Amino acid sequence: MHTYIRQLFSRKNTRIFVLGLASIVSCFAVGIRSAGEVQPITLIEAGSADLTGDINDDGTVDLQDVRIILEIAQGYREATPEELKTDPDQDGTLTVDDALRLLATLPAR
Repeated sequence: MHTYIRQLFSRKNTRIFVLGLASIVSCFAVGIRSAGEVQPITLIEAGSADLTGDINDDGTVDLQDVRIILEIAQGYREATPEELKTDPDQDGTLTVDDALRLLATLPAR
C-alpha cells in the first residue's frame, strides 16, 4: 500500500493535477468574465418590413404622409408606434426634417 501512495503522488501525477487544476480555474475565470458581454438577439418577424416614410400605411410615400408628419411635428397630434416605425431617418421621432426628406424624394408633378 505504501508504494501505491507513492505512485499516486509521483512528480508526474502532481504536475498533471496542477495543470488540470490551473486549466479549470482559468476556464472558470474566462467564463465569468465573458458572461457579462453576451448580447441578446432581437427577434425579426417576417412580413414586418414597413416602407420608410409611409406613415398612413397605404403602400406609397406621398404628400399625405408629409402632411401627417408635419401634424405630428407641430404637436397637433401624437404619433402611434406604427407611425414611428416608418420614421424616414429611423431616429424614433417625426420632425420637420423628416417631412423635408420625404418631399425631396417625391417626384415633381
